[in-house]
Amino acid sequence: MLVKNLAVSQGLVNGARGVVVGFETEGRGLPQVRFLCGVTEVIRAERWTVQTTGGRLLSRQQLPLQLAWAMSIHKSQGMSLDCVEISLGRVFASGQAYVALSRARSLQGLRVLDFDPTVVRCDPRVLRFYATLRRGSGPCLESPDDDEAASDQENVDPNL
Repeated sequence: MLVKNLAVSQGLVNGARGVVVGFETEGRGLPQVRFLCGVTEVIRAERWTVQTTGGRLLSRQQLPLQLAWAMSIHKSQGMSLDCVEISLGRVFASGQAYVALSRARSLQGLRVLDFDPTVVRCDPRVLRFYATLRRGSGPCLESPDDDEAASDQENVDPNL
């Protein structure tokens, strides 16, 4: 998976997934990746340079790729996946289980691990919003009260 936009017009964007299909036979042996968008590209190292407060230049060079056999629910948001295995054991926020489960294109391509029905929950503000729509009184936009914001914080695992 790419971790940087390389060529937006070709679909080579942050989060684009693909398969390493080979390596350059000459030069540095860089990986050749066939992306799901249909583009096959040799991925070259990118250099990042920063200046310290003392004026020194620090530089880092790396391939803008990472393994995508595992990714966070947040990183997968917006993706549609043909085959996905999801662990719900560390879900901590309202709506997070929905985001994870809805990545799969089909039930046949979905495998769920560590299922706990208590982590599949909806934000109370969303429930109230839909209740106002059903009553026909129109949506009421309001800020969350302190109790609701605190309840979301109570669900956060401090070990994450």
